[in-house]
Amino acid sequence: MDASPWGPLEGPGDVLGGALLYELREGGAHALMAVRPVPLALGLRLDVVGLVSLGDRMRSGAIDQAACGIAAQLGAGQVAMCTKQEHVARQCARHGWIQTGVVMTKGLYVQQ
Repeated sequence: MDASPWGPLEGPGDVLGGALLYELREGGAHALMAVRPVPLALGLRLDVVGLVSLGDRMRSGAIDQAACGIAAQLGAGQVAMCTKQEHVARQCARHGWIQTGVVMTKGLYVQQ
């Protein structure tokens, strides 16, 4: 939830609704990855909407491999992720992900 760029408007149901949950294990590393298939006019995109470590830190290569493997199983032609975590973005780039834009938001909150 903390890594969502959408801020205080998204609750757990918004972030994780319709997502599939996968357990990742590698040695002492243990993580959960939530992904949401997004059907589009020209194919399927797989959005990584949640990732949490429950044990030792998992190697970024193992996470990338899991995301790509899940995408392949589901027939997705693309994997995507929005995050505020710069270290996650750096690791994604290290494994061949590319930045295709920048998410910018402006809170218009009504004060009562």
